[in-house]
Amino acid sequence: MNIVEHKPSSAVLELTIELDRADIERDLQHAAKHLSEHSNVPGFRKGTAPYDVVSRSVGGEAKIYEEAIQSIVGRTLESEIRERNVGVAGQPEISIQKMVPPFGITYKAVISILPSATLGDVSSIKVEKKEASATDKDVEKVITNLREMHAKESLVERPAGRGDVAVLDLVVAHDKVVVENGTSKDFKLTLGEGGFIPGFEEQIIGLKAGDKKEFELKFPDEYYEKFLAGKPAQFTVSVTQVFERILPELNDAFAKDLGHAHTMEDLRKQIRESLQHEREREERERFEMAAMDELVKHSTIGEFSDQLIVAEAQKMVAELERNVKEQGMRFEDYLSSIKKSKEDLALECKPKAEHRLKVSLVGREFGKQENISASEEEVAKELGVAKKTYQHQPELLARLESPEYRDYVRNMLTSRKIFKTLAEKVSQ
Repeated sequence: MNIVEHKPSSAVLELTIELDRADIERDLQHAAKHLSEHSNVPGFRKGTAPYDVVSRSVGGEAKIYEEAIQSIVGRTLESEIRERNVGVAGQPEISIQKMVPPFGITYKAVISILPSATLGDVSSIKVEKKEASATDKDVEKVITNLREMHAKESLVERPAGRGDVAVLDLVVAHDKVVVENGTSKDFKLTLGEGGFIPGFEEQIIGLKAGDKKEFELKFPDEYYEKFLAGKPAQFTVSVTQVFERILPELNDAFAKDLGHAHTMEDLRKQIRESLQHEREREERERFEMAAMDELVKHSTIGEFSDQLIVAEAQKMVAELERNVKEQGMRFEDYLSSIKKSKEDLALECKPKAEHRLKVSLVGREFGKQENISASEEEVAKELGVAKKTYQHQPELLARLESPEYRDYVRNMLTSRKIFKTLAEKVSQ
């Protein structure tokens, strides 16, 4: 084995590892056995074919090398990293430099090194606490939303007014050519909620079932469909139905119908308590994050590699994409609405990504200093709650049983305790 070490910066370690055939023979034999166990080799039971027979049956020894490469890299690189006693951040970038059977293998590993961090003085950190309270206005806003959710619709023959629901057949054209997906039937629109482009609802108010109207409006410059953004369009609208929305009376019967209270007084009390709990949670999380941000400012932190920052930024974009999809929107449409690409977002996220890495590093160091960790009992309890939640989803349940998910839960609980402990120290 021959190793060439290079450090282009304090945050990156490059190792070029040259391995002779003797260094990788064991890995190749294991790879050949694995291939023979998962393929049919004429004349041999699964897992019993000799190396040279397996080589011929899979189309050449190169296939065995390819099968063995992950094992070779994992075994040899882990040993070299451990010998150098460096903290590794993220996954090393591996590139094969030479792999020519029946000889050895040469590969290069670019490793992002976890920088050092010297914690600042926690006692010097000052974070202002804010009052967390639910106001009467907050309570009434929730009640208004509940009334809207439980409104009944009654068909009317009169012209549509603000607050009514109009059912429309709609055609949208640009330069008198119908745009892509520009035809809609039975399009329901609640007038007054701003559910479509500015000025559209005002054109519908006053129309009744059977009325038809043509008009022109300009799409907003920031409209999510880029080919329509900022452009004028011709609208042809036919009103098919008008419904009056009837809101429930604010009385004890309404409270009972919701199923959680017997009187409006009880309902308001429950809403206030729920909102108060939510405000306190939000303020607690804000305070904890602010305390950690201050500790980052007071600490001395080494350099992060650009590869690590880029990887964290890409992770943030992936999280955003998942959130957008969970809200029922296509990520491509979201990108069009903000006129940016994934690459643009990742570039913009780099400063936040670097800060997130600093928070993670400082938090880890603080956890070590305070000897903070999640106990096996705490991990088991959290897993029990998750298993109960997903008891009717076998695929998710199987994932909850994996060692990787257990590690995830342990890290999550440890992180919570770290933030909580820091906040308590700052509050003293």
